[in-house]
Amino acid sequence: MSSIDSSGGNTLRLLIVTPYLPHSRVGHGGGTSVRALVTQMAKRHEVTLFSLVRPGESGLISEVESELNINIIPYYFADIRSKWTKWPRLISDRAFSLLKSFFSGYPYYAEKYSSKHIDNKLLDAVKAIKPDAIHVEYLQMSLLLRTLIKAESCLKPNIPGLFIGTHELGSLPRQRKLQKTRNPFKSLALRHQEAAWRMLQVDVTDWADCTFCVTDQDRDLLTEDGGKNCRTIPLGIDTDLIQTVWESSDSKNLLFIGSFEHPPNRTCAKFLIDKIWPNVAQYNNESKLILAGRGSQQFLKSCNSVPASVNALGFVENLAKLYNKSQLFIAPLLDGGGIKIKILEAMAYGIPIVTTPIGAEGIVDQSDDALFISSPDGSFADSVLQALNDPEEAARRAIKARKVIEQRFGWSAIADELTKLYETM
Repeated sequence: MSSIDSSGGNTLRLLIVTPYLPHSRVGHGGGTSVRALVTQMAKRHEVTLFSLVRPGESGLISEVESELNINIIPYYFADIRSKWTKWPRLISDRAFSLLKSFFSGYPYYAEKYSSKHIDNKLLDAVKAIKPDAIHVEYLQMSLLLRTLIKAESCLKPNIPGLFIGTHELGSLPRQRKLQKTRNPFKSLALRHQEAAWRMLQVDVTDWADCTFCVTDQDRDLLTEDGGKNCRTIPLGIDTDLIQTVWESSDSKNLLFIGSFEHPPNRTCAKFLIDKIWPNVAQYNNESKLILAGRGSQQFLKSCNSVPASVNALGFVENLAKLYNKSQLFIAPLLDGGGIKIKILEAMAYGIPIVTTPIGAEGIVDQSDDALFISSPDGSFADSVLQALNDPEEAARRAIKARKVIEQRFGWSAIADELTKLYETM
């Protein structure tokens, strides 16, 4: 430990491992969360980031280092956006990951991020940095913790604390889909996937000194399955960076923002266009539905019979203007687990929100009276109309939602709690 930070605690050498380079245009909630975590930790500690870097991102490394005041050790990770010359190696690696998944019983999605090349580069980084703590982000990266456990003997005498932020339990969305499907083949696949994630989730708690779950529900589910040393550490929002911008106005825009590369967001938007929007537009024919986020324009082009009142903007750099010019944020989320960053961000910007229990889970419930929370059925459109027709009530809930963010989800307090755990585990 090299010095004393500005908050009066010890400055740690911290290595954060992430599948996403946290650049400002990362375009999805998980990457945004990683960026906020790194930003807060760099204010307190000496941070090195071990990050997978995808095609087209290498030019952003120095920018992120400068913006966040960190050092980055990149691992160049091929995917479908790679040049065609990389495809034979990519196909070979993915096939080998699938084979490993068959024998290990762990999800393919986790085995995809586990290879000798990544393992060796991470071990070299740990030996060079000698971190006091290693924080791995996302369950799909958790097999790297197993690598570190196996290599402990060669890391002595500086054995760091090992931590993992789960973001969501991979078993939970599969379980929810399983409950809905009537297709026997899809049911069989989902049962297999759910079992694979359950096994990985429990095993990772043996490798980590502490496992961070983003909701009490996730923590309790993991503990019931046999998980050890699980703590609830929510995802958060930088309340200094994101200020309330929404003001009740004459705007007729209803807004949904998300990365449309993420399947639950596409499912949500399809449900919104097909089932919710016709009922809303019938009574508010001046309203427009705005979809924003990476891939939203391509998504809309793929839909059939899209009303003229539905528009897609693609990736938007300045979200504050978009929130300011919209009347409601509507997110009828049907799938997924963990905390939804899109809901936290909308709450922080101060706009009234209509969402589902899945969208609000881990954040608020009906008793908080901060969001309009409705089941994803015909009643959801009724809730949207209620919010539109009672702007004073909508504004009151929006103010309450911002207070919830400040009291429960500010990144500064979350970073302080993480630091305590790094120092004591």
